[in-house]
Amino acid sequence: MIRKRDYFKLGLYIVLGTGMLLAVVVILGAGHYFQTTFPMETYFDESVNGLSVGSPVKLRGVQVGRVAEINFVSNIYHNAKSPQSRYVYVRCEINPDLFREMTDKEFISHVETEAKRGMRIRPTSLGLTGQLFLNTVYQDPKNNPPLGISWTPEYAYIPAVPSTLSRVEEAVTNISKTLSGLKQEDLESIITDVKSIVGTLNDFMKTEGGREAGNRLLAILQSTQGILAQTDKLLGDPATKTLIPHAASILSNVDRITTESADDIIKAASETRQAIASFKQASQVLSKTLTDPRMDKAMGEIAPSLENISKASTDLAAAVSKVHALVNRLNGVLASQEANVRSIVEDTREAMQNVKELTDEAKRYPSGMIFGNPPSKSNPEGN
Repeated sequence: MIRKRDYFKLGLYIVLGTGMLLAVVVILGAGHYFQTTFPMETYFDESVNGLSVGSPVKLRGVQVGRVAEINFVSNIYHNAKSPQSRYVYVRCEINPDLFREMTDKEFISHVETEAKRGMRIRPTSLGLTGQLFLNTVYQDPKNNPPLGISWTPEYAYIPAVPSTLSRVEEAVTNISKTLSGLKQEDLESIITDVKSIVGTLNDFMKTEGGREAGNRLLAILQSTQGILAQTDKLLGDPATKTLIPHAASILSNVDRITTESADDIIKAASETRQAIASFKQASQVLSKTLTDPRMDKAMGEIAPSLENISKASTDLAAAVSKVHALVNRLNGVLASQEANVRSIVEDTREAMQNVKELTDEAKRYPSGMIFGNPPSKSNPEGN
């Protein structure tokens, strides 16, 4: 009985240990098999020695995924043509948590947009160990075009650019080819020319003109040093420190005013353009009118009319002079008969007064005007 119990405990320990081991494996490395990731692929036309499955994929220093597969393009896309079939195929798995829960289509569209803006994959060495990781960088799309491909990528595709080491090797190779293309006679000729130029400069500096040129160069350097010292002193002035913020504030205000008045400025520019167009049209019409032969004929007909108008103006001026003389003469006559006129006016006033009194009397006693004086009033007291 005790033996069977021991077997049971041993089996239980084995089962628990196996379960714990599987849990540790899943936690430490196998957990990514159960994660949902965004697949991404790229191709390299160079050696990727040092890159392995599991190498990190970084974006500006932040790890966003890992390398999931390394192969040749010819094994993935059978329609690949030479020399494209020799490209190295690398498939990556990108962590979706860093992309705000995009869908697969949104992720592919986002990668295509960024690739057009210059996003590229570059193999980068990790320190001195020689291990590579894929670094996502932004380059000039014109200077770093994608590799030519004759197939449609299955996943989101980011073009690759050569690694720094590859570029250095290419530069060294080009320099080596250039140097190997030079002949020994050419090198000896170049060295001889350099020695001749140096000797000529040395002889020139020993002459009077060379010393003068050296003194002038020294004076220029001293003047430049003085200017730099004054500039440094000016920049170190506290007032200069406040000048830059003030200038920035002024530019900000100008920008704000320009932004707020953009519609008015555009409207004013449009109205100005229309006015200029109208003025130009009027100028064209006027020029066309002045160059019309009928205009010359009309001007010829207007000339006699203008002469008649001028003559009539002269006659009118003479008539006005005569009227003015007549008025002056009338003023003189009135001035000489002023006393008689006053007496006539006084007599007329008295006559009008008498007529007024007569009409008033006629209104009160109309019978008296016809039959004579009114009867006398009776006196009751006398009776």
